[in-house]
Amino acid sequence: MSLNINYSVIRRFRHVLLAIASGLVLAFALPRPGHWLLAWIGLIPLFAALRNVNIRGALLCGLITGLTYFGIDLYWITIFGHLPWMVLCLYQALYVAVFAGLYLRLSPGRIGWMGYVAVPAVWVVLQFVRTLGAYGFTWGSFAHTQADNLVIAQIATITGPWGIDFLVCLANLVLATAIFAPRRKIAPVAVTGLLTVAVCVFGVMALSAKPAPGQEKHVAIVQGGLSNGLKAPPNYIRRAWDTYSRLTMQAAVGNPDDILWPETSLPVDLSTPTWDMLLGRLATAAHSELLVGGYDMDAQAGGNYNSLFRCNAHIEDEVYHKVQLVPFGEFVPLRDRLPFLNDYGVRPEDVLPGTDHILLNSRIGRAGTSVCFESLFPAIARTETLRGAQVLLVITNDSWFGHSQAAREHLLMAKLRAIENRRYVLRAAETGISAVIDPLGRVRHQLGLFQQGTISGTIVPSTRLSFYTACGDWFAYASIVITVLGLALSARKPKAESHAGPRRGI
Repeated sequence: MSLNINYSVIRRFRHVLLAIASGLVLAFALPRPGHWLLAWIGLIPLFAALRNVNIRGALLCGLITGLTYFGIDLYWITIFGHLPWMVLCLYQALYVAVFAGLYLRLSPGRIGWMGYVAVPAVWVVLQFVRTLGAYGFTWGSFAHTQADNLVIAQIATITGPWGIDFLVCLANLVLATAIFAPRRKIAPVAVTGLLTVAVCVFGVMALSAKPAPGQEKHVAIVQGGLSNGLKAPPNYIRRAWDTYSRLTMQAAVGNPDDILWPETSLPVDLSTPTWDMLLGRLATAAHSELLVGGYDMDAQAGGNYNSLFRCNAHIEDEVYHKVQLVPFGEFVPLRDRLPFLNDYGVRPEDVLPGTDHILLNSRIGRAGTSVCFESLFPAIARTETLRGAQVLLVITNDSWFGHSQAAREHLLMAKLRAIENRRYVLRAAETGISAVIDPLGRVRHQLGLFQQGTISGTIVPSTRLSFYTACGDWFAYASIVITVLGLALSARKPKAESHAGPRRGI
């Protein structure tokens, strides 16, 4: 009797349970090493849940999958409070809900072979939209899950992250079809298999190719391991200066051309004469150029820029100001109109946004910079590389992640930026993970979480442009076209059921 009751409950809520299962599998694909394979099967339970449901059921299933997935992946947002975490998870889950709703219109069961192209294209379009605007947020994409799968990840140098998103979604769809509609033709499985093999062959060839020749430069990265959380404790500035000046002199033993410090390693206004003198003396003693994260005060605008300074005998005039700021972390949206939102902001005042992604003419070549949050966005690194960046810098303060997996997922994004643009990426993180990443996404040197020390390495600045750097988000735009064509084809299909009635997916 109990078994019958339990079975009936499972049958009644099977769509919900499958949607939850999909979110769980996807969540465990990130960001743990070796778990990338889970992304290739993570959507299968969702596709199963979308069989024989109407549009409302599809939207609900997608929302549940999204809430489960992002609720786990973004749990570290609770440091800002539970309300921001819930709002962000709901917002991100809406993309999965929209995907599930459009799937009913574009599934192979409705529009035939075109569905195998249109469904992954929709996924790509939604991931692309997530990157746009001041509130863009790309955390938790399929591309991130494959950053450790370097053979597959190499395709990003042609398609950007969108090709990875497409391939992983396609594999999920084809596997779901093979499981739940085994009578359907074998062609989709064969074509997907051949496509995956082709991507793997390309990846193996890229990884085995000889490095491009060029003049070697020596670099060092210092990691203070100082956790200042969301608010620096008393005497932190003195402690930070003592720590970073000591580590800089240790790194100077290797005679590096440049020594990179993390984001806000000195969380004060560094544009003052005092800091100009101190940093100039340190750079002179180290016989190296210093790239230092700190604030740049703009008295006229009445605020600070989150900045990266280039220091030799003095602080150079060219300073990079962070452009893409973190909502609630660096600015509070509608602060003046909705005062209650100030309760969820980290700072009492907003950080000023920079106006352009300028390059720094460092000793290791023209350098493009991404400050923390900016490394999430493929377009930023691509724009800087297109403008002439020979090396990419990522400076970040991930101390507020604590010992969570979020810091490692953040590192995965830097690996993708290296692959996309075929540039060395130097990543300096206050509490880790600092790394030297080569143009193929391989981590050559790194310092772990909450370690204190230095790493050094040899890089080769490059002026060659990858296909993705030169052509941009062509794959995402092609996916938009495919989505529109798929919807047009779907609109021409006769409706076998009423609008509110069930529609069959897969």
